[in-house]
Amino acid sequence: MRYFAEFNRPRGDSIRVTQRGLCRSGLRASRIAHKTSLIIERPEDMSWQCFKRAIRAELQPRRGSVVIFSERTRNIFLCSNRGNRPGRFQRL
Repeated sequence: MRYFAEFNRPRGDSIRVTQRGLCRSGLRASRIAHKTSLIIERPEDMSWQCFKRAIRAELQPRRGSVVIFSERTRNIFLCSNRGNRPGRFQRL
């Protein structure tokens, strides 16, 4: 499954650090022309819960966020560490 992700305040304020962290988690991530975006490929044998955990680990604890767009299902998810539901993935 392929996803497009737009990060705001990733860990270390670096999309390169985020890319390497996702690769260590078993995902394939590649940068695109936009400086804070990645194309992420999730293996078929990786569960949605493991995928969310890997994404969440790459956000700054207090103010990081990410918007993920699924190429196959066309669903959009938002995960923000601010507000009253920090770290939860919400479908938009």
